[in-house]
Amino acid sequence: MKQIYQIEGVVNRGFVGQITYTVCLEEPLRTLDIHFSFDGDKRTFRPEDVTPELIAETVDAAEKKCGGLKLDEKRAREVILYDMKTEIHTLATINDEFIGCVHKQLTDRHMLYDGRRNEASEGCIPREEFDGVLKVTVLVFNVIKDDTHYSLTVSGEPLANAPLSE
Repeated sequence: MKQIYQIEGVVNRGFVGQITYTVCLEEPLRTLDIHFSFDGDKRTFRPEDVTPELIAETVDAAEKKCGGLKLDEKRAREVILYDMKTEIHTLATINDEFIGCVHKQLTDRHMLYDGRRNEASEGCIPREEFDGVLKVTVLVFNVIKDDTHYSLTVSGEPLANAPLSE
């Protein structure tokens, strides 16, 4: 496959939002691979990451944001280690038409479309070809660690090089 677009970025702790990348396809494509990944070691906290400050912050946030929920230190540690995670999803459109969204909790994922076989990854809608404006939206629901790096690569096989039948 031919690489069409590649970008890297960084999101920091507490970031919630959407980042959309717009790619004008130079030629029609028969196959498309939207590859997104982020720092796997930044997805969850490890035991050595749990500091007294993080515990105090978690207890305070639970009280303020969860209707006065009281956490003791042990329960706060459990929440940090087992419940908190960086959560980032990917969504794609072509010419503003929805073609897929991947919600799986993976730090490395592909949205694969094969027009020759009319197949696509789970959460994606198969298409025979891709032409026009591709938009990939990175949906960031939660980031728990600073300097969480991510990358997005779009690759494809031009329609001219990939006949519909094999």
